[in-house]
Amino acid sequence: MSTEEQIIDSKGIQSISEFYEKNKKNVSIAGIALIVLAAGIWYYKSIYTPALEEEANDSFFMAERYYAMDSLDLALNGDAAKFMGMIELSDEYSGTKVGQRASYFAGRILLQKGKYDEALDYLEDVTMEDEIMAAQVITLQGDCLSELEKYEDAADKYMKAANHRNNSVSTPYALLKAGMAYEEAKAYDDAYEAYELIFNDYSDSKYAQNIELRMARAKAKMTAQ
Repeated sequence: MSTEEQIIDSKGIQSISEFYEKNKKNVSIAGIALIVLAAGIWYYKSIYTPALEEEANDSFFMAERYYAMDSLDLALNGDAAKFMGMIELSDEYSGTKVGQRASYFAGRILLQKGKYDEALDYLEDVTMEDEIMAAQVITLQGDCLSELEKYEDAADKYMKAANHRNNSVSTPYALLKAGMAYEEAKAYDDAYEAYELIFNDYSDSKYAQNIELRMARAKAKMTAQ
């Protein structure tokens, strides 16, 4: 190290020392605050959230069981004397995986019951780590919008679901729904493109059945516009 570099280095060290001496109280407080914050995050993730998950599991198991039995009212609203339903679980445990799954089921049930706005509210709050499930949630949002006759918005959701996780099951399904919704919105060029993606990339899928007819119909409507 040259003499000039040593001088610069010593000045840097001196500046840091001077800064610490002048601000050591604030630096110490900031350090303590960071430690407290880190400890809080660790506690929330490692102790508090798992405890909530455990607390909610029994009620969720029962609600899911009733859903499988097609007892939608019990699954949705629970039995106040014994267990919580999906709506209460979603509200009470919103920061947990159980809460997210409950929001998903609440949305599905409300969709089945024709309560599309409410269903959409719950489904828009759902975050799924599994990419295929995440795509399904987006598709269900599209279903709500389609039932509300917001066809272009629904089609955009279906396209988002199709692009979220490319696979041979959920992608062509979402593309088909997108094409149908775009047709309802009279966006026939977009409908044709959605159908064409199925024809080109997923021709072996069951959702490709009659896809050429759908493409021809969309093209004819494009021409007639």
